[in-house]
Amino acid sequence: MSKRRILFVAEAFAFPSGGISVIYQHAATLAKNGFRASVALATRPERDFYGIDVPLTLHGGRLTVEPGDIWVIPEGFSTYVEALRQAPVRKLMFCQNQYYIPFPSNPGGGAHELGVDGFIASSHSVQQFFADVYGLTDIPIIPCAVDPQRFKPAPNKKLQVACMPRKLGDYAAFVQATLRRMHPRHADVPWVAIQGGTQQEAAASLGESAVFLSLSHKESFGLPPLEAMAAGCLVAGFHGDGGREYMGDANGWWADTGDWRACVKGLAAALDLCKADPPASASIRQAMAATVARYSPSRMEEALLEFWRAEIERI
Repeated sequence: MSKRRILFVAEAFAFPSGGISVIYQHAATLAKNGFRASVALATRPERDFYGIDVPLTLHGGRLTVEPGDIWVIPEGFSTYVEALRQAPVRKLMFCQNQYYIPFPSNPGGGAHELGVDGFIASSHSVQQFFADVYGLTDIPIIPCAVDPQRFKPAPNKKLQVACMPRKLGDYAAFVQATLRRMHPRHADVPWVAIQGGTQQEAAASLGESAVFLSLSHKESFGLPPLEAMAAGCLVAGFHGDGGREYMGDANGWWADTGDWRACVKGLAAALDLCKADPPASASIRQAMAATVARYSPSRMEEALLEFWRAEIERI
């Protein structure tokens, strides 16, 4: 196996981040398979939100490089791109959300204006962005993955609506209020906000909830609705743009950004299905299971190893 270091840049945020979780997954998977991979952090996180056994490289804000390094930098981390601009290393942007791309002021610069040597996408939405905006048609995708051992239904579901209000908290309150007035039969259904806890705690809340409200917004993919499907929730709400990669009429009730009427209508339909006696949700649950199966950890690992073996061999 190559001795080149693969360093995934991240931050020790004081809150959980789906993007950081994916970075941890990639670094841990590569390390497990013999690559010299780690997550590069300025400081050790005060709290472990992810429960992923991953090697860490703590740099204290002073980046130390080795010739032949490959630094994997998320979109939006332009300070690291600048810090490594003259370093004898290869820089790859792992883009998990095109909405966070830091566009320089010169509109004619082309893809090299982003200061990296190559790109990796996490979704078809990201891949299409680079094709549309920069004319790059060969950006590889490492697909997202949901761990079915972590995200799974609890033995006894509760008739409650779970949501993650980090991005659209005000909209969640609006949807809840309008649902109660337009569909008073659901006025007494409890709501549970999932925020600030560990991934394991989030998975537990999803596992015991019957319905999940998707508050996806400006996403390249949007993992929470998919994780909710894996946890056995019926899902309704916003696709957030990138969620359309896996969302369809068969596996949930989806609304365009700002279409609160469609969102409320879908949420009411999901709750009606949960209350039906007997529950008439077999077909949608089959579709949900098929959707989740397309984003298995094994599929992610296969694509990840294929990419990095080719990358190492190429350079």
